[in-house]
Amino acid sequence: MTLVIIAALCVLALLSLLFLFRGAETPEVRLAEAPSDTEDQGAPDNPASLIEVTPDNVQSVIATLERTHTYSRTISQTHYWSEGTASASAEIEIWVTPNALRITRDNGENMILTAEEFHIWFEDRPHQTRPVTAGLGASLEQILDEFQGIPSYETVLELDPAQIIEAGYVLKNIGGIYEYCIYLVFETGVLGYLDRYYISLSSGLLITMVTTDGDIPVFRMETLSLTLEAPAIDVFLLPDGTNVLNGEI
Repeated sequence: MTLVIIAALCVLALLSLLFLFRGAETPEVRLAEAPSDTEDQGAPDNPASLIEVTPDNVQSVIATLERTHTYSRTISQTHYWSEGTASASAEIEIWVTPNALRITRDNGENMILTAEEFHIWFEDRPHQTRPVTAGLGASLEQILDEFQGIPSYETVLELDPAQIIEAGYVLKNIGGIYEYCIYLVFETGVLGYLDRYYISLSSGLLITMVTTDGDIPVFRMETLSLTLEAPAIDVFLLPDGTNVLNGEI
């Protein structure tokens, strides 16, 4: 009889412990809901690994991104009149490797930039070569961005956090391929304009940027297509047949 009572007491003790553990409050881990553009239907499911991005932490999140060093893409650039109608637009093809950048604009202008030289030419004309001026204080990424005519998004790390109005995730459709991007909206401090940046999580590249004056567009850059494969060697041929990469991508 004594053994039965002891056994019953043990069972009650175990049940009490189980109840206590189940009843204990577990801290909630909050994952971000990644919103998608309204036009981006059929996009992939939200990855559970996304952390929540807010105006308070977006600079820290962007600081962890790394740009891919090899890619090809086509972008469009549009400037607008003060009333919001397009004044000028251009389509630009870009090829990037760790050793060179090639840009071809739809007006026939071509540029190749290496660490030592800058080459420029128009279709059916001889190219001109100039040395690259060292010691400008700009990073390689900033130089590449300048030649592409787009801002370096890393500059947002220097913003006063109070300038950042909105931040989060969005799905962008890039030539039929959907990519998660971090987006942020911030005041530029220039004429009261707002900038909107969309930065790819997978490539670390600025995919889209829009500058507005209130609701009126001022400038827009959009990525129309993107591939992370290495460009072909002959992309970096000069008009005289010289390959600026010496056969090495």
